[in-house]
Amino acid sequence: MTRGMRAVILGNGEPPSAGLFAEVMAGSPLLLAADGGANTAARLGRTPDYVVGDLDSVAAASLAGVAVERQVRVDADDTGTDLQKALGLACRLGVEEVDLLGFTGCRVDHTLWNLSLLKTWGAELRLRFLDDYCETRLIRSRVRFQAPLGQRLSLCPLAGPVAGIRTQGLRFPLHGEALIPGLRDGISNEVTTNPVEVSVTSGDLLLVIQREGAAGPIVWEAG
Repeated sequence: MTRGMRAVILGNGEPPSAGLFAEVMAGSPLLLAADGGANTAARLGRTPDYVVGDLDSVAAASLAGVAVERQVRVDADDTGTDLQKALGLACRLGVEEVDLLGFTGCRVDHTLWNLSLLKTWGAELRLRFLDDYCETRLIRSRVRFQAPLGQRLSLCPLAGPVAGIRTQGLRFPLHGEALIPGLRDGISNEVTTNPVEVSVTSGDLLLVIQREGAAGPIVWEAG
């Protein structure tokens, strides 16, 4: 059973700081480790509720305390990555919201693939990637939030052009224009007024919020 409807999934990429990990574990969400992410959990002093993968990267000590029936061993194959299998387990457990840590940095190819899962799993789970530098999520149609003035953020097309982008509350506004990979980007914008709102007509747009130097939390509005 889930504790609430939120989970944290730990991967085997660049590990989060102890401070970031403590932040996302507030409220005691379910903790899933994607294969070698169990080693990261152990270094951070936590035992995962579930470990998912072929377990070829997991130290025996990292599985201590994890019930055998919660060690979800899936043979390595070409049907999906350990993260995809962990997301599938989260869905089966009834989770609705997932924070993903340890899936960026280290390997650019892995990072690019992992970010693409924001689109493929976005209809089933509310996802955000977190590391000590950025928070990244997909804007499906519209987001609205409160942020400290001066908060830096970027708007990045995920795969192909994104059309009809409208923003409010940002230093460099958009009034229905498109962002196109390699031609026009939305890098390094800045919050000037609240609330901030970003909407799109079509395409997949990433909202990347910089955590370094942030003056306070982001408060998301429902919807």
